[in-house]
Amino acid sequence: MKPLVITSTRTAAGKTTVGLGIGLNTSLKLGYFKPLGDHLVYSKKHLMDLDTIVYSEWLGQDCIDEECCMGFDSQKITSHWIPEEVSGVLKKMYDQCAEGKDVVFVETGRNFSYGGMMGLDSVTMCKALGADMLLVAEGNVDLIVDKTLAVSKCLENNANLVGVVINKCDENERVRLEEVGIQVLEKANIDVLGILPRQPILERIDVDQILEKLSAKLVAGSEGEKRRVDTVLVGALTALQAMKMPKFHQKNKLVITGGDRLDLIFASLSPETSGILLTNNIVPHPKVMAKADELGIPILSVPMDTYTTAKAVHKMIADIAPSDTEKKELIKDMAGKELNVKSILEG
Repeated sequence: MKPLVITSTRTAAGKTTVGLGIGLNTSLKLGYFKPLGDHLVYSKKHLMDLDTIVYSEWLGQDCIDEECCMGFDSQKITSHWIPEEVSGVLKKMYDQCAEGKDVVFVETGRNFSYGGMMGLDSVTMCKALGADMLLVAEGNVDLIVDKTLAVSKCLENNANLVGVVINKCDENERVRLEEVGIQVLEKANIDVLGILPRQPILERIDVDQILEKLSAKLVAGSEGEKRRVDTVLVGALTALQAMKMPKFHQKNKLVITGGDRLDLIFASLSPETSGILLTNNIVPHPKVMAKADELGIPILSVPMDTYTTAKAVHKMIADIAPSDTEKKELIKDMAGKELNVKSILEG
């Protein structure tokens, strides 16, 4: 069986989610190879890619990260290997991951074209490995159709596109997609192999992820690191004004504000708050931290200003961690119902 390159029309479209969903719904022995790492974590005294760890634990992979990932930084990759060597190194590492496997998923970098300068873009990897390609698309209907058609045209005489999986599809978009978008794609001989609905649980961020990704300091409330964040509130108002807003009383909220905003910080110390992210490296009064410790509400501190911090949080991708059993069951169930796993794997 050919290897399957899983790529996407845009960054954060959900390649890992789709790959895991397929893997959790087949009895085939799968291998996983991710030449360009992008979810860097430190585990077992090694720098590793988080997705590699999840595949290993959820699907029983035995490939260690040094064998499954060429690197995380494009400059280091291009300085370590000359362009003529990359294809050979890619094939050698792939062969290690493929040993004893029925099929290997090769997950690309951020999107379809990413890695081209290193010879690690989607098309080049398909040609080097003799692989088929599965495309994951996300966005509004027009964007999905336009980018999928563009990718298909780029693949002509270069690689076989087994089809496209549409991810994070809102209900209002699904109607137009089924009535218009799929017909356009099918006329271009592109198979739609599944439509996965948007799932808020999969887009949820935990406080410890924010702590890690922003390299923030945890100044209080360490017992609440694992709290989940469903909504983000930027505290530009007074405490009185904020308390009149329905959003301020939503459960599992993260409040982003300056460390000198004592009135708002105190008002935010409630059971509905998952965490408070303070900006400009301003640490609040010890009484605030003592109250946060008492309630188990984590207070984080970063050097950035409030606008930059809020922008970084909103852009943050909610990772899938090995311990996310709730997400694992949801992905397995959703993919089993919505994806044509047999067609994807048979090409």
